[in-house]
Amino acid sequence: MSYYDTPTKLLHKGMALTITVQIGLSLFMAHPKPGTIRTSLELQLFEVHEWVGIAAALIVMAHVAYSLISTGNASWRTLFPWLTANGRARLGEELSQLGSWFSKGLPHPDDSHALASTIHGLGLLAVLLQGLTGGCIFLGMEEGTGAVSEAIHDVMELHEVTGMFIIAYLVLHVAAAIWHQKLGHDVISRIK
Repeated sequence: MSYYDTPTKLLHKGMALTITVQIGLSLFMAHPKPGTIRTSLELQLFEVHEWVGIAAALIVMAHVAYSLISTGNASWRTLFPWLTANGRARLGEELSQLGSWFSKGLPHPDDSHALASTIHGLGLLAVLLQGLTGGCIFLGMEEGTGAVSEAIHDVMELHEVTGMFIIAYLVLHVAAAIWHQKLGHDVISRIK
């Protein structure tokens, strides 16, 4: 039996693809600002960012919805263990052993996973927040001029900060997967 079911694997691939594209686009695009002139390429990249963002947000919302009905390793109980007494106890136990990782190495994913699941859940919440703030910006920004209200400006600031967190999360997520692989924990085959 596979560790993750097919819908979870497909949703993970969809998130990985759209989020990676979004990060790449954000490095080269420029959002409209009143009184500034953007190049044709900057305009096109922003348009693509908007539409890929909508796709990413829909995939993330589908993943969250699926976690609510799933009973497997992508269920809300697994992704958010701190929401149950048993999950909090397992998470506390794993956190108390965190220091031994440096002397004994990472625990095998089959032995414990409340902390890893918490990290996955927090990543899912971060990309959900990114999708929701992006949607607010999409709906609240004037198309031609880029004019926004003060509230949408604040949402844009949150979108930027969350985006930086997601970039850091993605780098650490990939690094942790590579670390696990090097230790002989075949975590990549579980999700691909």
